[in-house]
Amino acid sequence: MAALLRQAVARSAAPLLAMKKPLAPASVARSFATKAASPQTPLLHYTFTQHATSSINHRIFYVNVVAMVLVYDLGSAMLDI
Repeated sequence: MAALLRQAVARSAAPLLAMKKPLAPASVARSFATKAASPQTPLLHYTFTQHATSSINHRIFYVNVVAMVLVYDLGSAMLDI
């Protein structure tokens, strides 16, 4: 019984062993890491455009308004004013 099983496994594995996977060229596999990962503009010297600065300030303003209303509401509830 074991001999039959061994023979069946050997026969079914033979085609799989004969098939070879195409290997990726070494240049393609290594080419992605040859460049440095530095950004185009260093973050120390990055300046926002006027539109981006206005947009960020506008969004932060509304976050501050919501935070102030929340603090006022919680304070009023705790002090029972």
